[in-house]
Formats: sequence, C-alpha cells, structure tokens
Amino acid sequence: MPPADILTVPPAYSIYKSLPVDVAGVGRIVDWYVPASDSGKPTIVFFHGNASDRTDFMQAGERFHKIGWGVLLTSYPGYSGNPGNPTESTLMQSARASLDALGHPAGGVLLWGHSLGSGVAARMASEGRGEALLLEAPYTSVVDVAAAIYPIFPARLIVKDQFDTLSLVPHIAVPVMIIHGDGDPVVPFAMGKELAEHFGNRAVFVPIPHFASHFPHADRDLNEMVDHWWLRH
Repeated sequence: MPPADILTVPPAYSIYKSLPVDVAGVGRIVDWYVPASDSGKPTIVFFHGNASDRTDFMQAGERFHKIGWGVLLTSYPGYSGNPGNPTESTLMQSARASLDALGHPAGGVLLWGHSLGSGVAARMASEGRGEALLLEAPYTSVVDVAAAIYPIFPARLIVKDQFDTLSLVPHIAVPVMIIHGDGDPVVPFAMGKELAEHFGNRAVFVPIPHFASHFPHADRDLNEMVDHWWLRH
C-alpha cells in the first residue's frame, strides 16, 4: 500500500541529503541520509512500514541526530516514485543495496524495522548485516497477520510474500530490542511478545502499556532508551 506521494530530494529545511541506490534488476531508488555527527555513535538504517515512506521517521531521526547518531531512511521499489514493484524479493534486494551504499560507518549500524519493515530488518540481521536489530511493532510473519485479520480466508495458502520473521530467529546473532504497544490496532501485540519469547535472553522486550497506536517512534521519544541500550551492548 505505497502512499501516493512521489519523493525526490529531501525538504529544503531537512538535515537529510539524497543517497542514490542502484538495485540490480530494479533500477535506481533514492534514500535519504545524514551521517553521524559523533564518530562514536551508530547509524540507524530505518525500514518503514507498508503504508508509509521515508518521511515517517524524519522527525525521530532528527532527535537521534541531535545526540550524534546517523540516520539512513531507506525506500522501496514501487514506493515514492521509485521504479520496480514492491515484493518480498525486491524489498530485500533494495535493503541489501542500501546497506552496500551506506558502507561501514565507524560507529556501527542499528537495523531498525517498523511494521512491514521489521521483516526486512530481521532478514538483513540474519544475513550478518548490522551490529544490532530493533523491531518495532513486529509480526511473526505477514501471513500470520493476514490470517488474524481475515480468519475466514485461507491466507496461509494464498499469501505469496510471507516475510517469516519467526523462522529467522535462530539465525540472528546480534542484540535485539523489540518495542510494541499493547493496544496496537494493526499488528497484534501477541506477535511481538512471541518473537521476544523465541529470542529469549538475546532480546530486550519493551511493551508499551495502554498504547493503542501502531507508531511508537512517532508518539514517544525513544532516543534516550535506545541510546542507553546500544551503549550496554
């Protein structure tokens, strides 16, 4: 469900600059990027949700940049005027290309995935990319979400792109933080909890009580908590 807006260069008032990314078999997409102002701080690589785009994390990224972090706002094929079609395969291709274009920042990389993007971030972590993983409002798999929303349909048989994050858990070796509101109206809170249980002591689970929103990063200031967690690892 890509938004209709076509995004090219960042707004003039923004801290971000365009980062062109060539994706094999797709074409050139555009990410937005601001490097860390403190070489000892990491860079967030943010993978947005299904009905979102790069602008979704702009303000949250600005808060992180104020404490020295870098931020890369990734984009997907078929979103924001980019070429290609958004599928599980093309999203993973573009994520790999974005990380390759970023290179290896001195302070390391935090892979941060929100909603649909949580599956992209988890796959990148399972491939050994990044030093830590943050899953925000994550699902066990997209097909599980579809089955919960449409219980009368055979979702497990007809959903092609499954984004099976739960199956990736044994292959993720980096520290993990999971943030989920207990009243999330889009992705059931139970899925974030289940992922945390499967990670065991490899993950920090941050439930947000009495929180009926799908967007913790937009409604809460998470930078201090995430910064402290990063420093502990």
